[in-house]
Amino acid sequence: MRMQSKVIRLDLSYNSEQSHQYLKETCYLAPFQDEDASHFAKRILTYLSLYELHPVLAKQQPSGRQPDLYLQDQQQHFLLWCQVDLPSEKQLQRASHQAEQVLLVTDSADQAKAKALIRGLPNVVLSTLGAEQLEEFCKMLRGHMQLSVWREQDLLVITDGQQQLEMQVAPISYLQLH
Repeated sequence: MRMQSKVIRLDLSYNSEQSHQYLKETCYLAPFQDEDASHFAKRILTYLSLYELHPVLAKQQPSGRQPDLYLQDQQQHFLLWCQVDLPSEKQLQRASHQAEQVLLVTDSADQAKAKALIRGLPNVVLSTLGAEQLEEFCKMLRGHMQLSVWREQDLLVITDGQQQLEMQVAPISYLQLH
């Protein structure tokens, strides 16, 4: 299913047990042209799981040369390169060389391929989203979303007031960012 909205308004309330951050923000998110809802959902779920680090969402569809989400230092060096779809081996090696840490987020169907792909790349971390999690979050996607997010050490709880999604996430300290 393709995304129908050109811009999505997200009113976000974010609470973190560990860092004691309680934030409210309005974000405007733009799906890529012809992006399907599942891919957009993966990008937003990854954004929410890394929210405390203040990641940047790509403005244009990555072509393998740019990440879906990223963090950069003041010299524009990639601290974190995050890809939410399965890249080619060449693309992943390139990301591994350009960034301190690479986070590869796949759905459960691509988990075995992803594990084989990251073998031998010490700065690549794999995170897997379940198909049911993606499906549940896709039901929350609207032109104007109001989400409340509660983060514990390894659990993210997302609600839009009607539905609730709980997903296991790696603790932010798991990423080796310098």
